[in-house]
Amino acid sequence: MKKLLLPILIIGLTIWLFASNQPLWACILLLIVAVYLFFSKYANFCMGMALRQYGNGQVEKAFKWFKKAEKSGLNGRQKITYAYYLMREGKTEESEAIFTRMLAFKLTPDMKNLAKSNYAILLMKTGRIDEAREELEEIFPTYRVTNVYGSLGYLYILGDDMEKAKEFNHEAYDFNKDNAIILDNMVQLYTKLGDYEAAYQYVCELMEKKPAFIEAYYNAAMVEKELGKFCDAKAHLEHALTIRPTFLTTVTHENLQDAIDSLPA
Repeated sequence: MKKLLLPILIIGLTIWLFASNQPLWACILLLIVAVYLFFSKYANFCMGMALRQYGNGQVEKAFKWFKKAEKSGLNGRQKITYAYYLMREGKTEESEAIFTRMLAFKLTPDMKNLAKSNYAILLMKTGRIDEAREELEEIFPTYRVTNVYGSLGYLYILGDDMEKAKEFNHEAYDFNKDNAIILDNMVQLYTKLGDYEAAYQYVCELMEKKPAFIEAYYNAAMVEKELGKFCDAKAHLEHALTIRPTFLTTVTHENLQDAIDSLPA
């Protein structure tokens, strides 16, 4: 209802100005409204173009559009999106600056949780593992979403408490068994536990999702190698070589090639 109030007032004022024989002021009002609408929607347009270009692999063009959007004024969710893509391309200082500025102000609970969940990824990828885990553990009780389950599940696997890692990642799997990151965590969990048969069950589920990140294929191939499924391992490693790595990628193309070379001829 509140959103409709302003348009109704503007329409009413415009009609009144025309009725009062003040067409000049009515036109000025309409011009002001048009300019406002243009610039308020321009950031949305620029963000859309940026994401489209990024999806097409045109990273430089994408960031030109991101910059235009930033100059036009971003809302909170758009700032988080921009910070995330800065992080993906290794622009960590710029990304962190956006997150820290946002978190310095009072945000709605949902916006704060969204910002913190993405900021935790930055902390994790820049080596601040304990800080990342603390950020996620702080928001998890009231923000149980797939991305948090995926990030926190991975951090628990990196730790030494494998019972906790196992319990949490099974909870994550029950929460969303269709998510590729959660499935990849299950593969890594059972690989670390040395149970390759169990890991392979999750490899099969993971590969059905056709994941878009290198680690999924590398981790799958390592399990397949242990089980003697060398053709499958090679196919998955070769497919991973077709995926462009980002700053978030933990497996390089060199790692992939080394893994391929280690397979029996």
